[in-house]
Amino acid sequence: MEPVDAHVAQARRTTATVLKQWSLPDAPAEDARLVVSELVSNAIIHGSGDVRLRLRLRHDDHELRIRVTDDSTAPARRRRASAAGLGGRGLHLVACLSLRWGVADGGRTTYAVIPTLTEAPPCRRTTPSSTDPTC
Repeated sequence: MEPVDAHVAQARRTTATVLKQWSLPDAPAEDARLVVSELVSNAIIHGSGDVRLRLRLRHDDHELRIRVTDDSTAPARRRRASAAGLGGRGLHLVACLSLRWGVADGGRTTYAVIPTLTEAPPCRRTTPSSTDPTC
């Protein structure tokens, strides 16, 4: 998709449709829609070129893998948001909703893994390299 703000909502709707077709329970589907919104937004704001979204459901691992790719080699990084700031919280949300997240493909891809079992805790651990407190 072209890197325009309107495509964030389109990516969220497409994700919702696909996850419904895959019969994913509501709680992990809601988490996945939020993660897709944050990762696609980051790619549009901080990346370059077209944005690509890939969803992969792994039944055997009880995981949904979300990958968002653009042409920028600058990897996504968590930042500290100021109390009054409007930005800087997206990757913190991704970390809280994911089993794990990170970057791949030389910084071009940001990924997150969402647990698909409804018994999973509502807030997950952050990536091991993070110095921020866990959720």
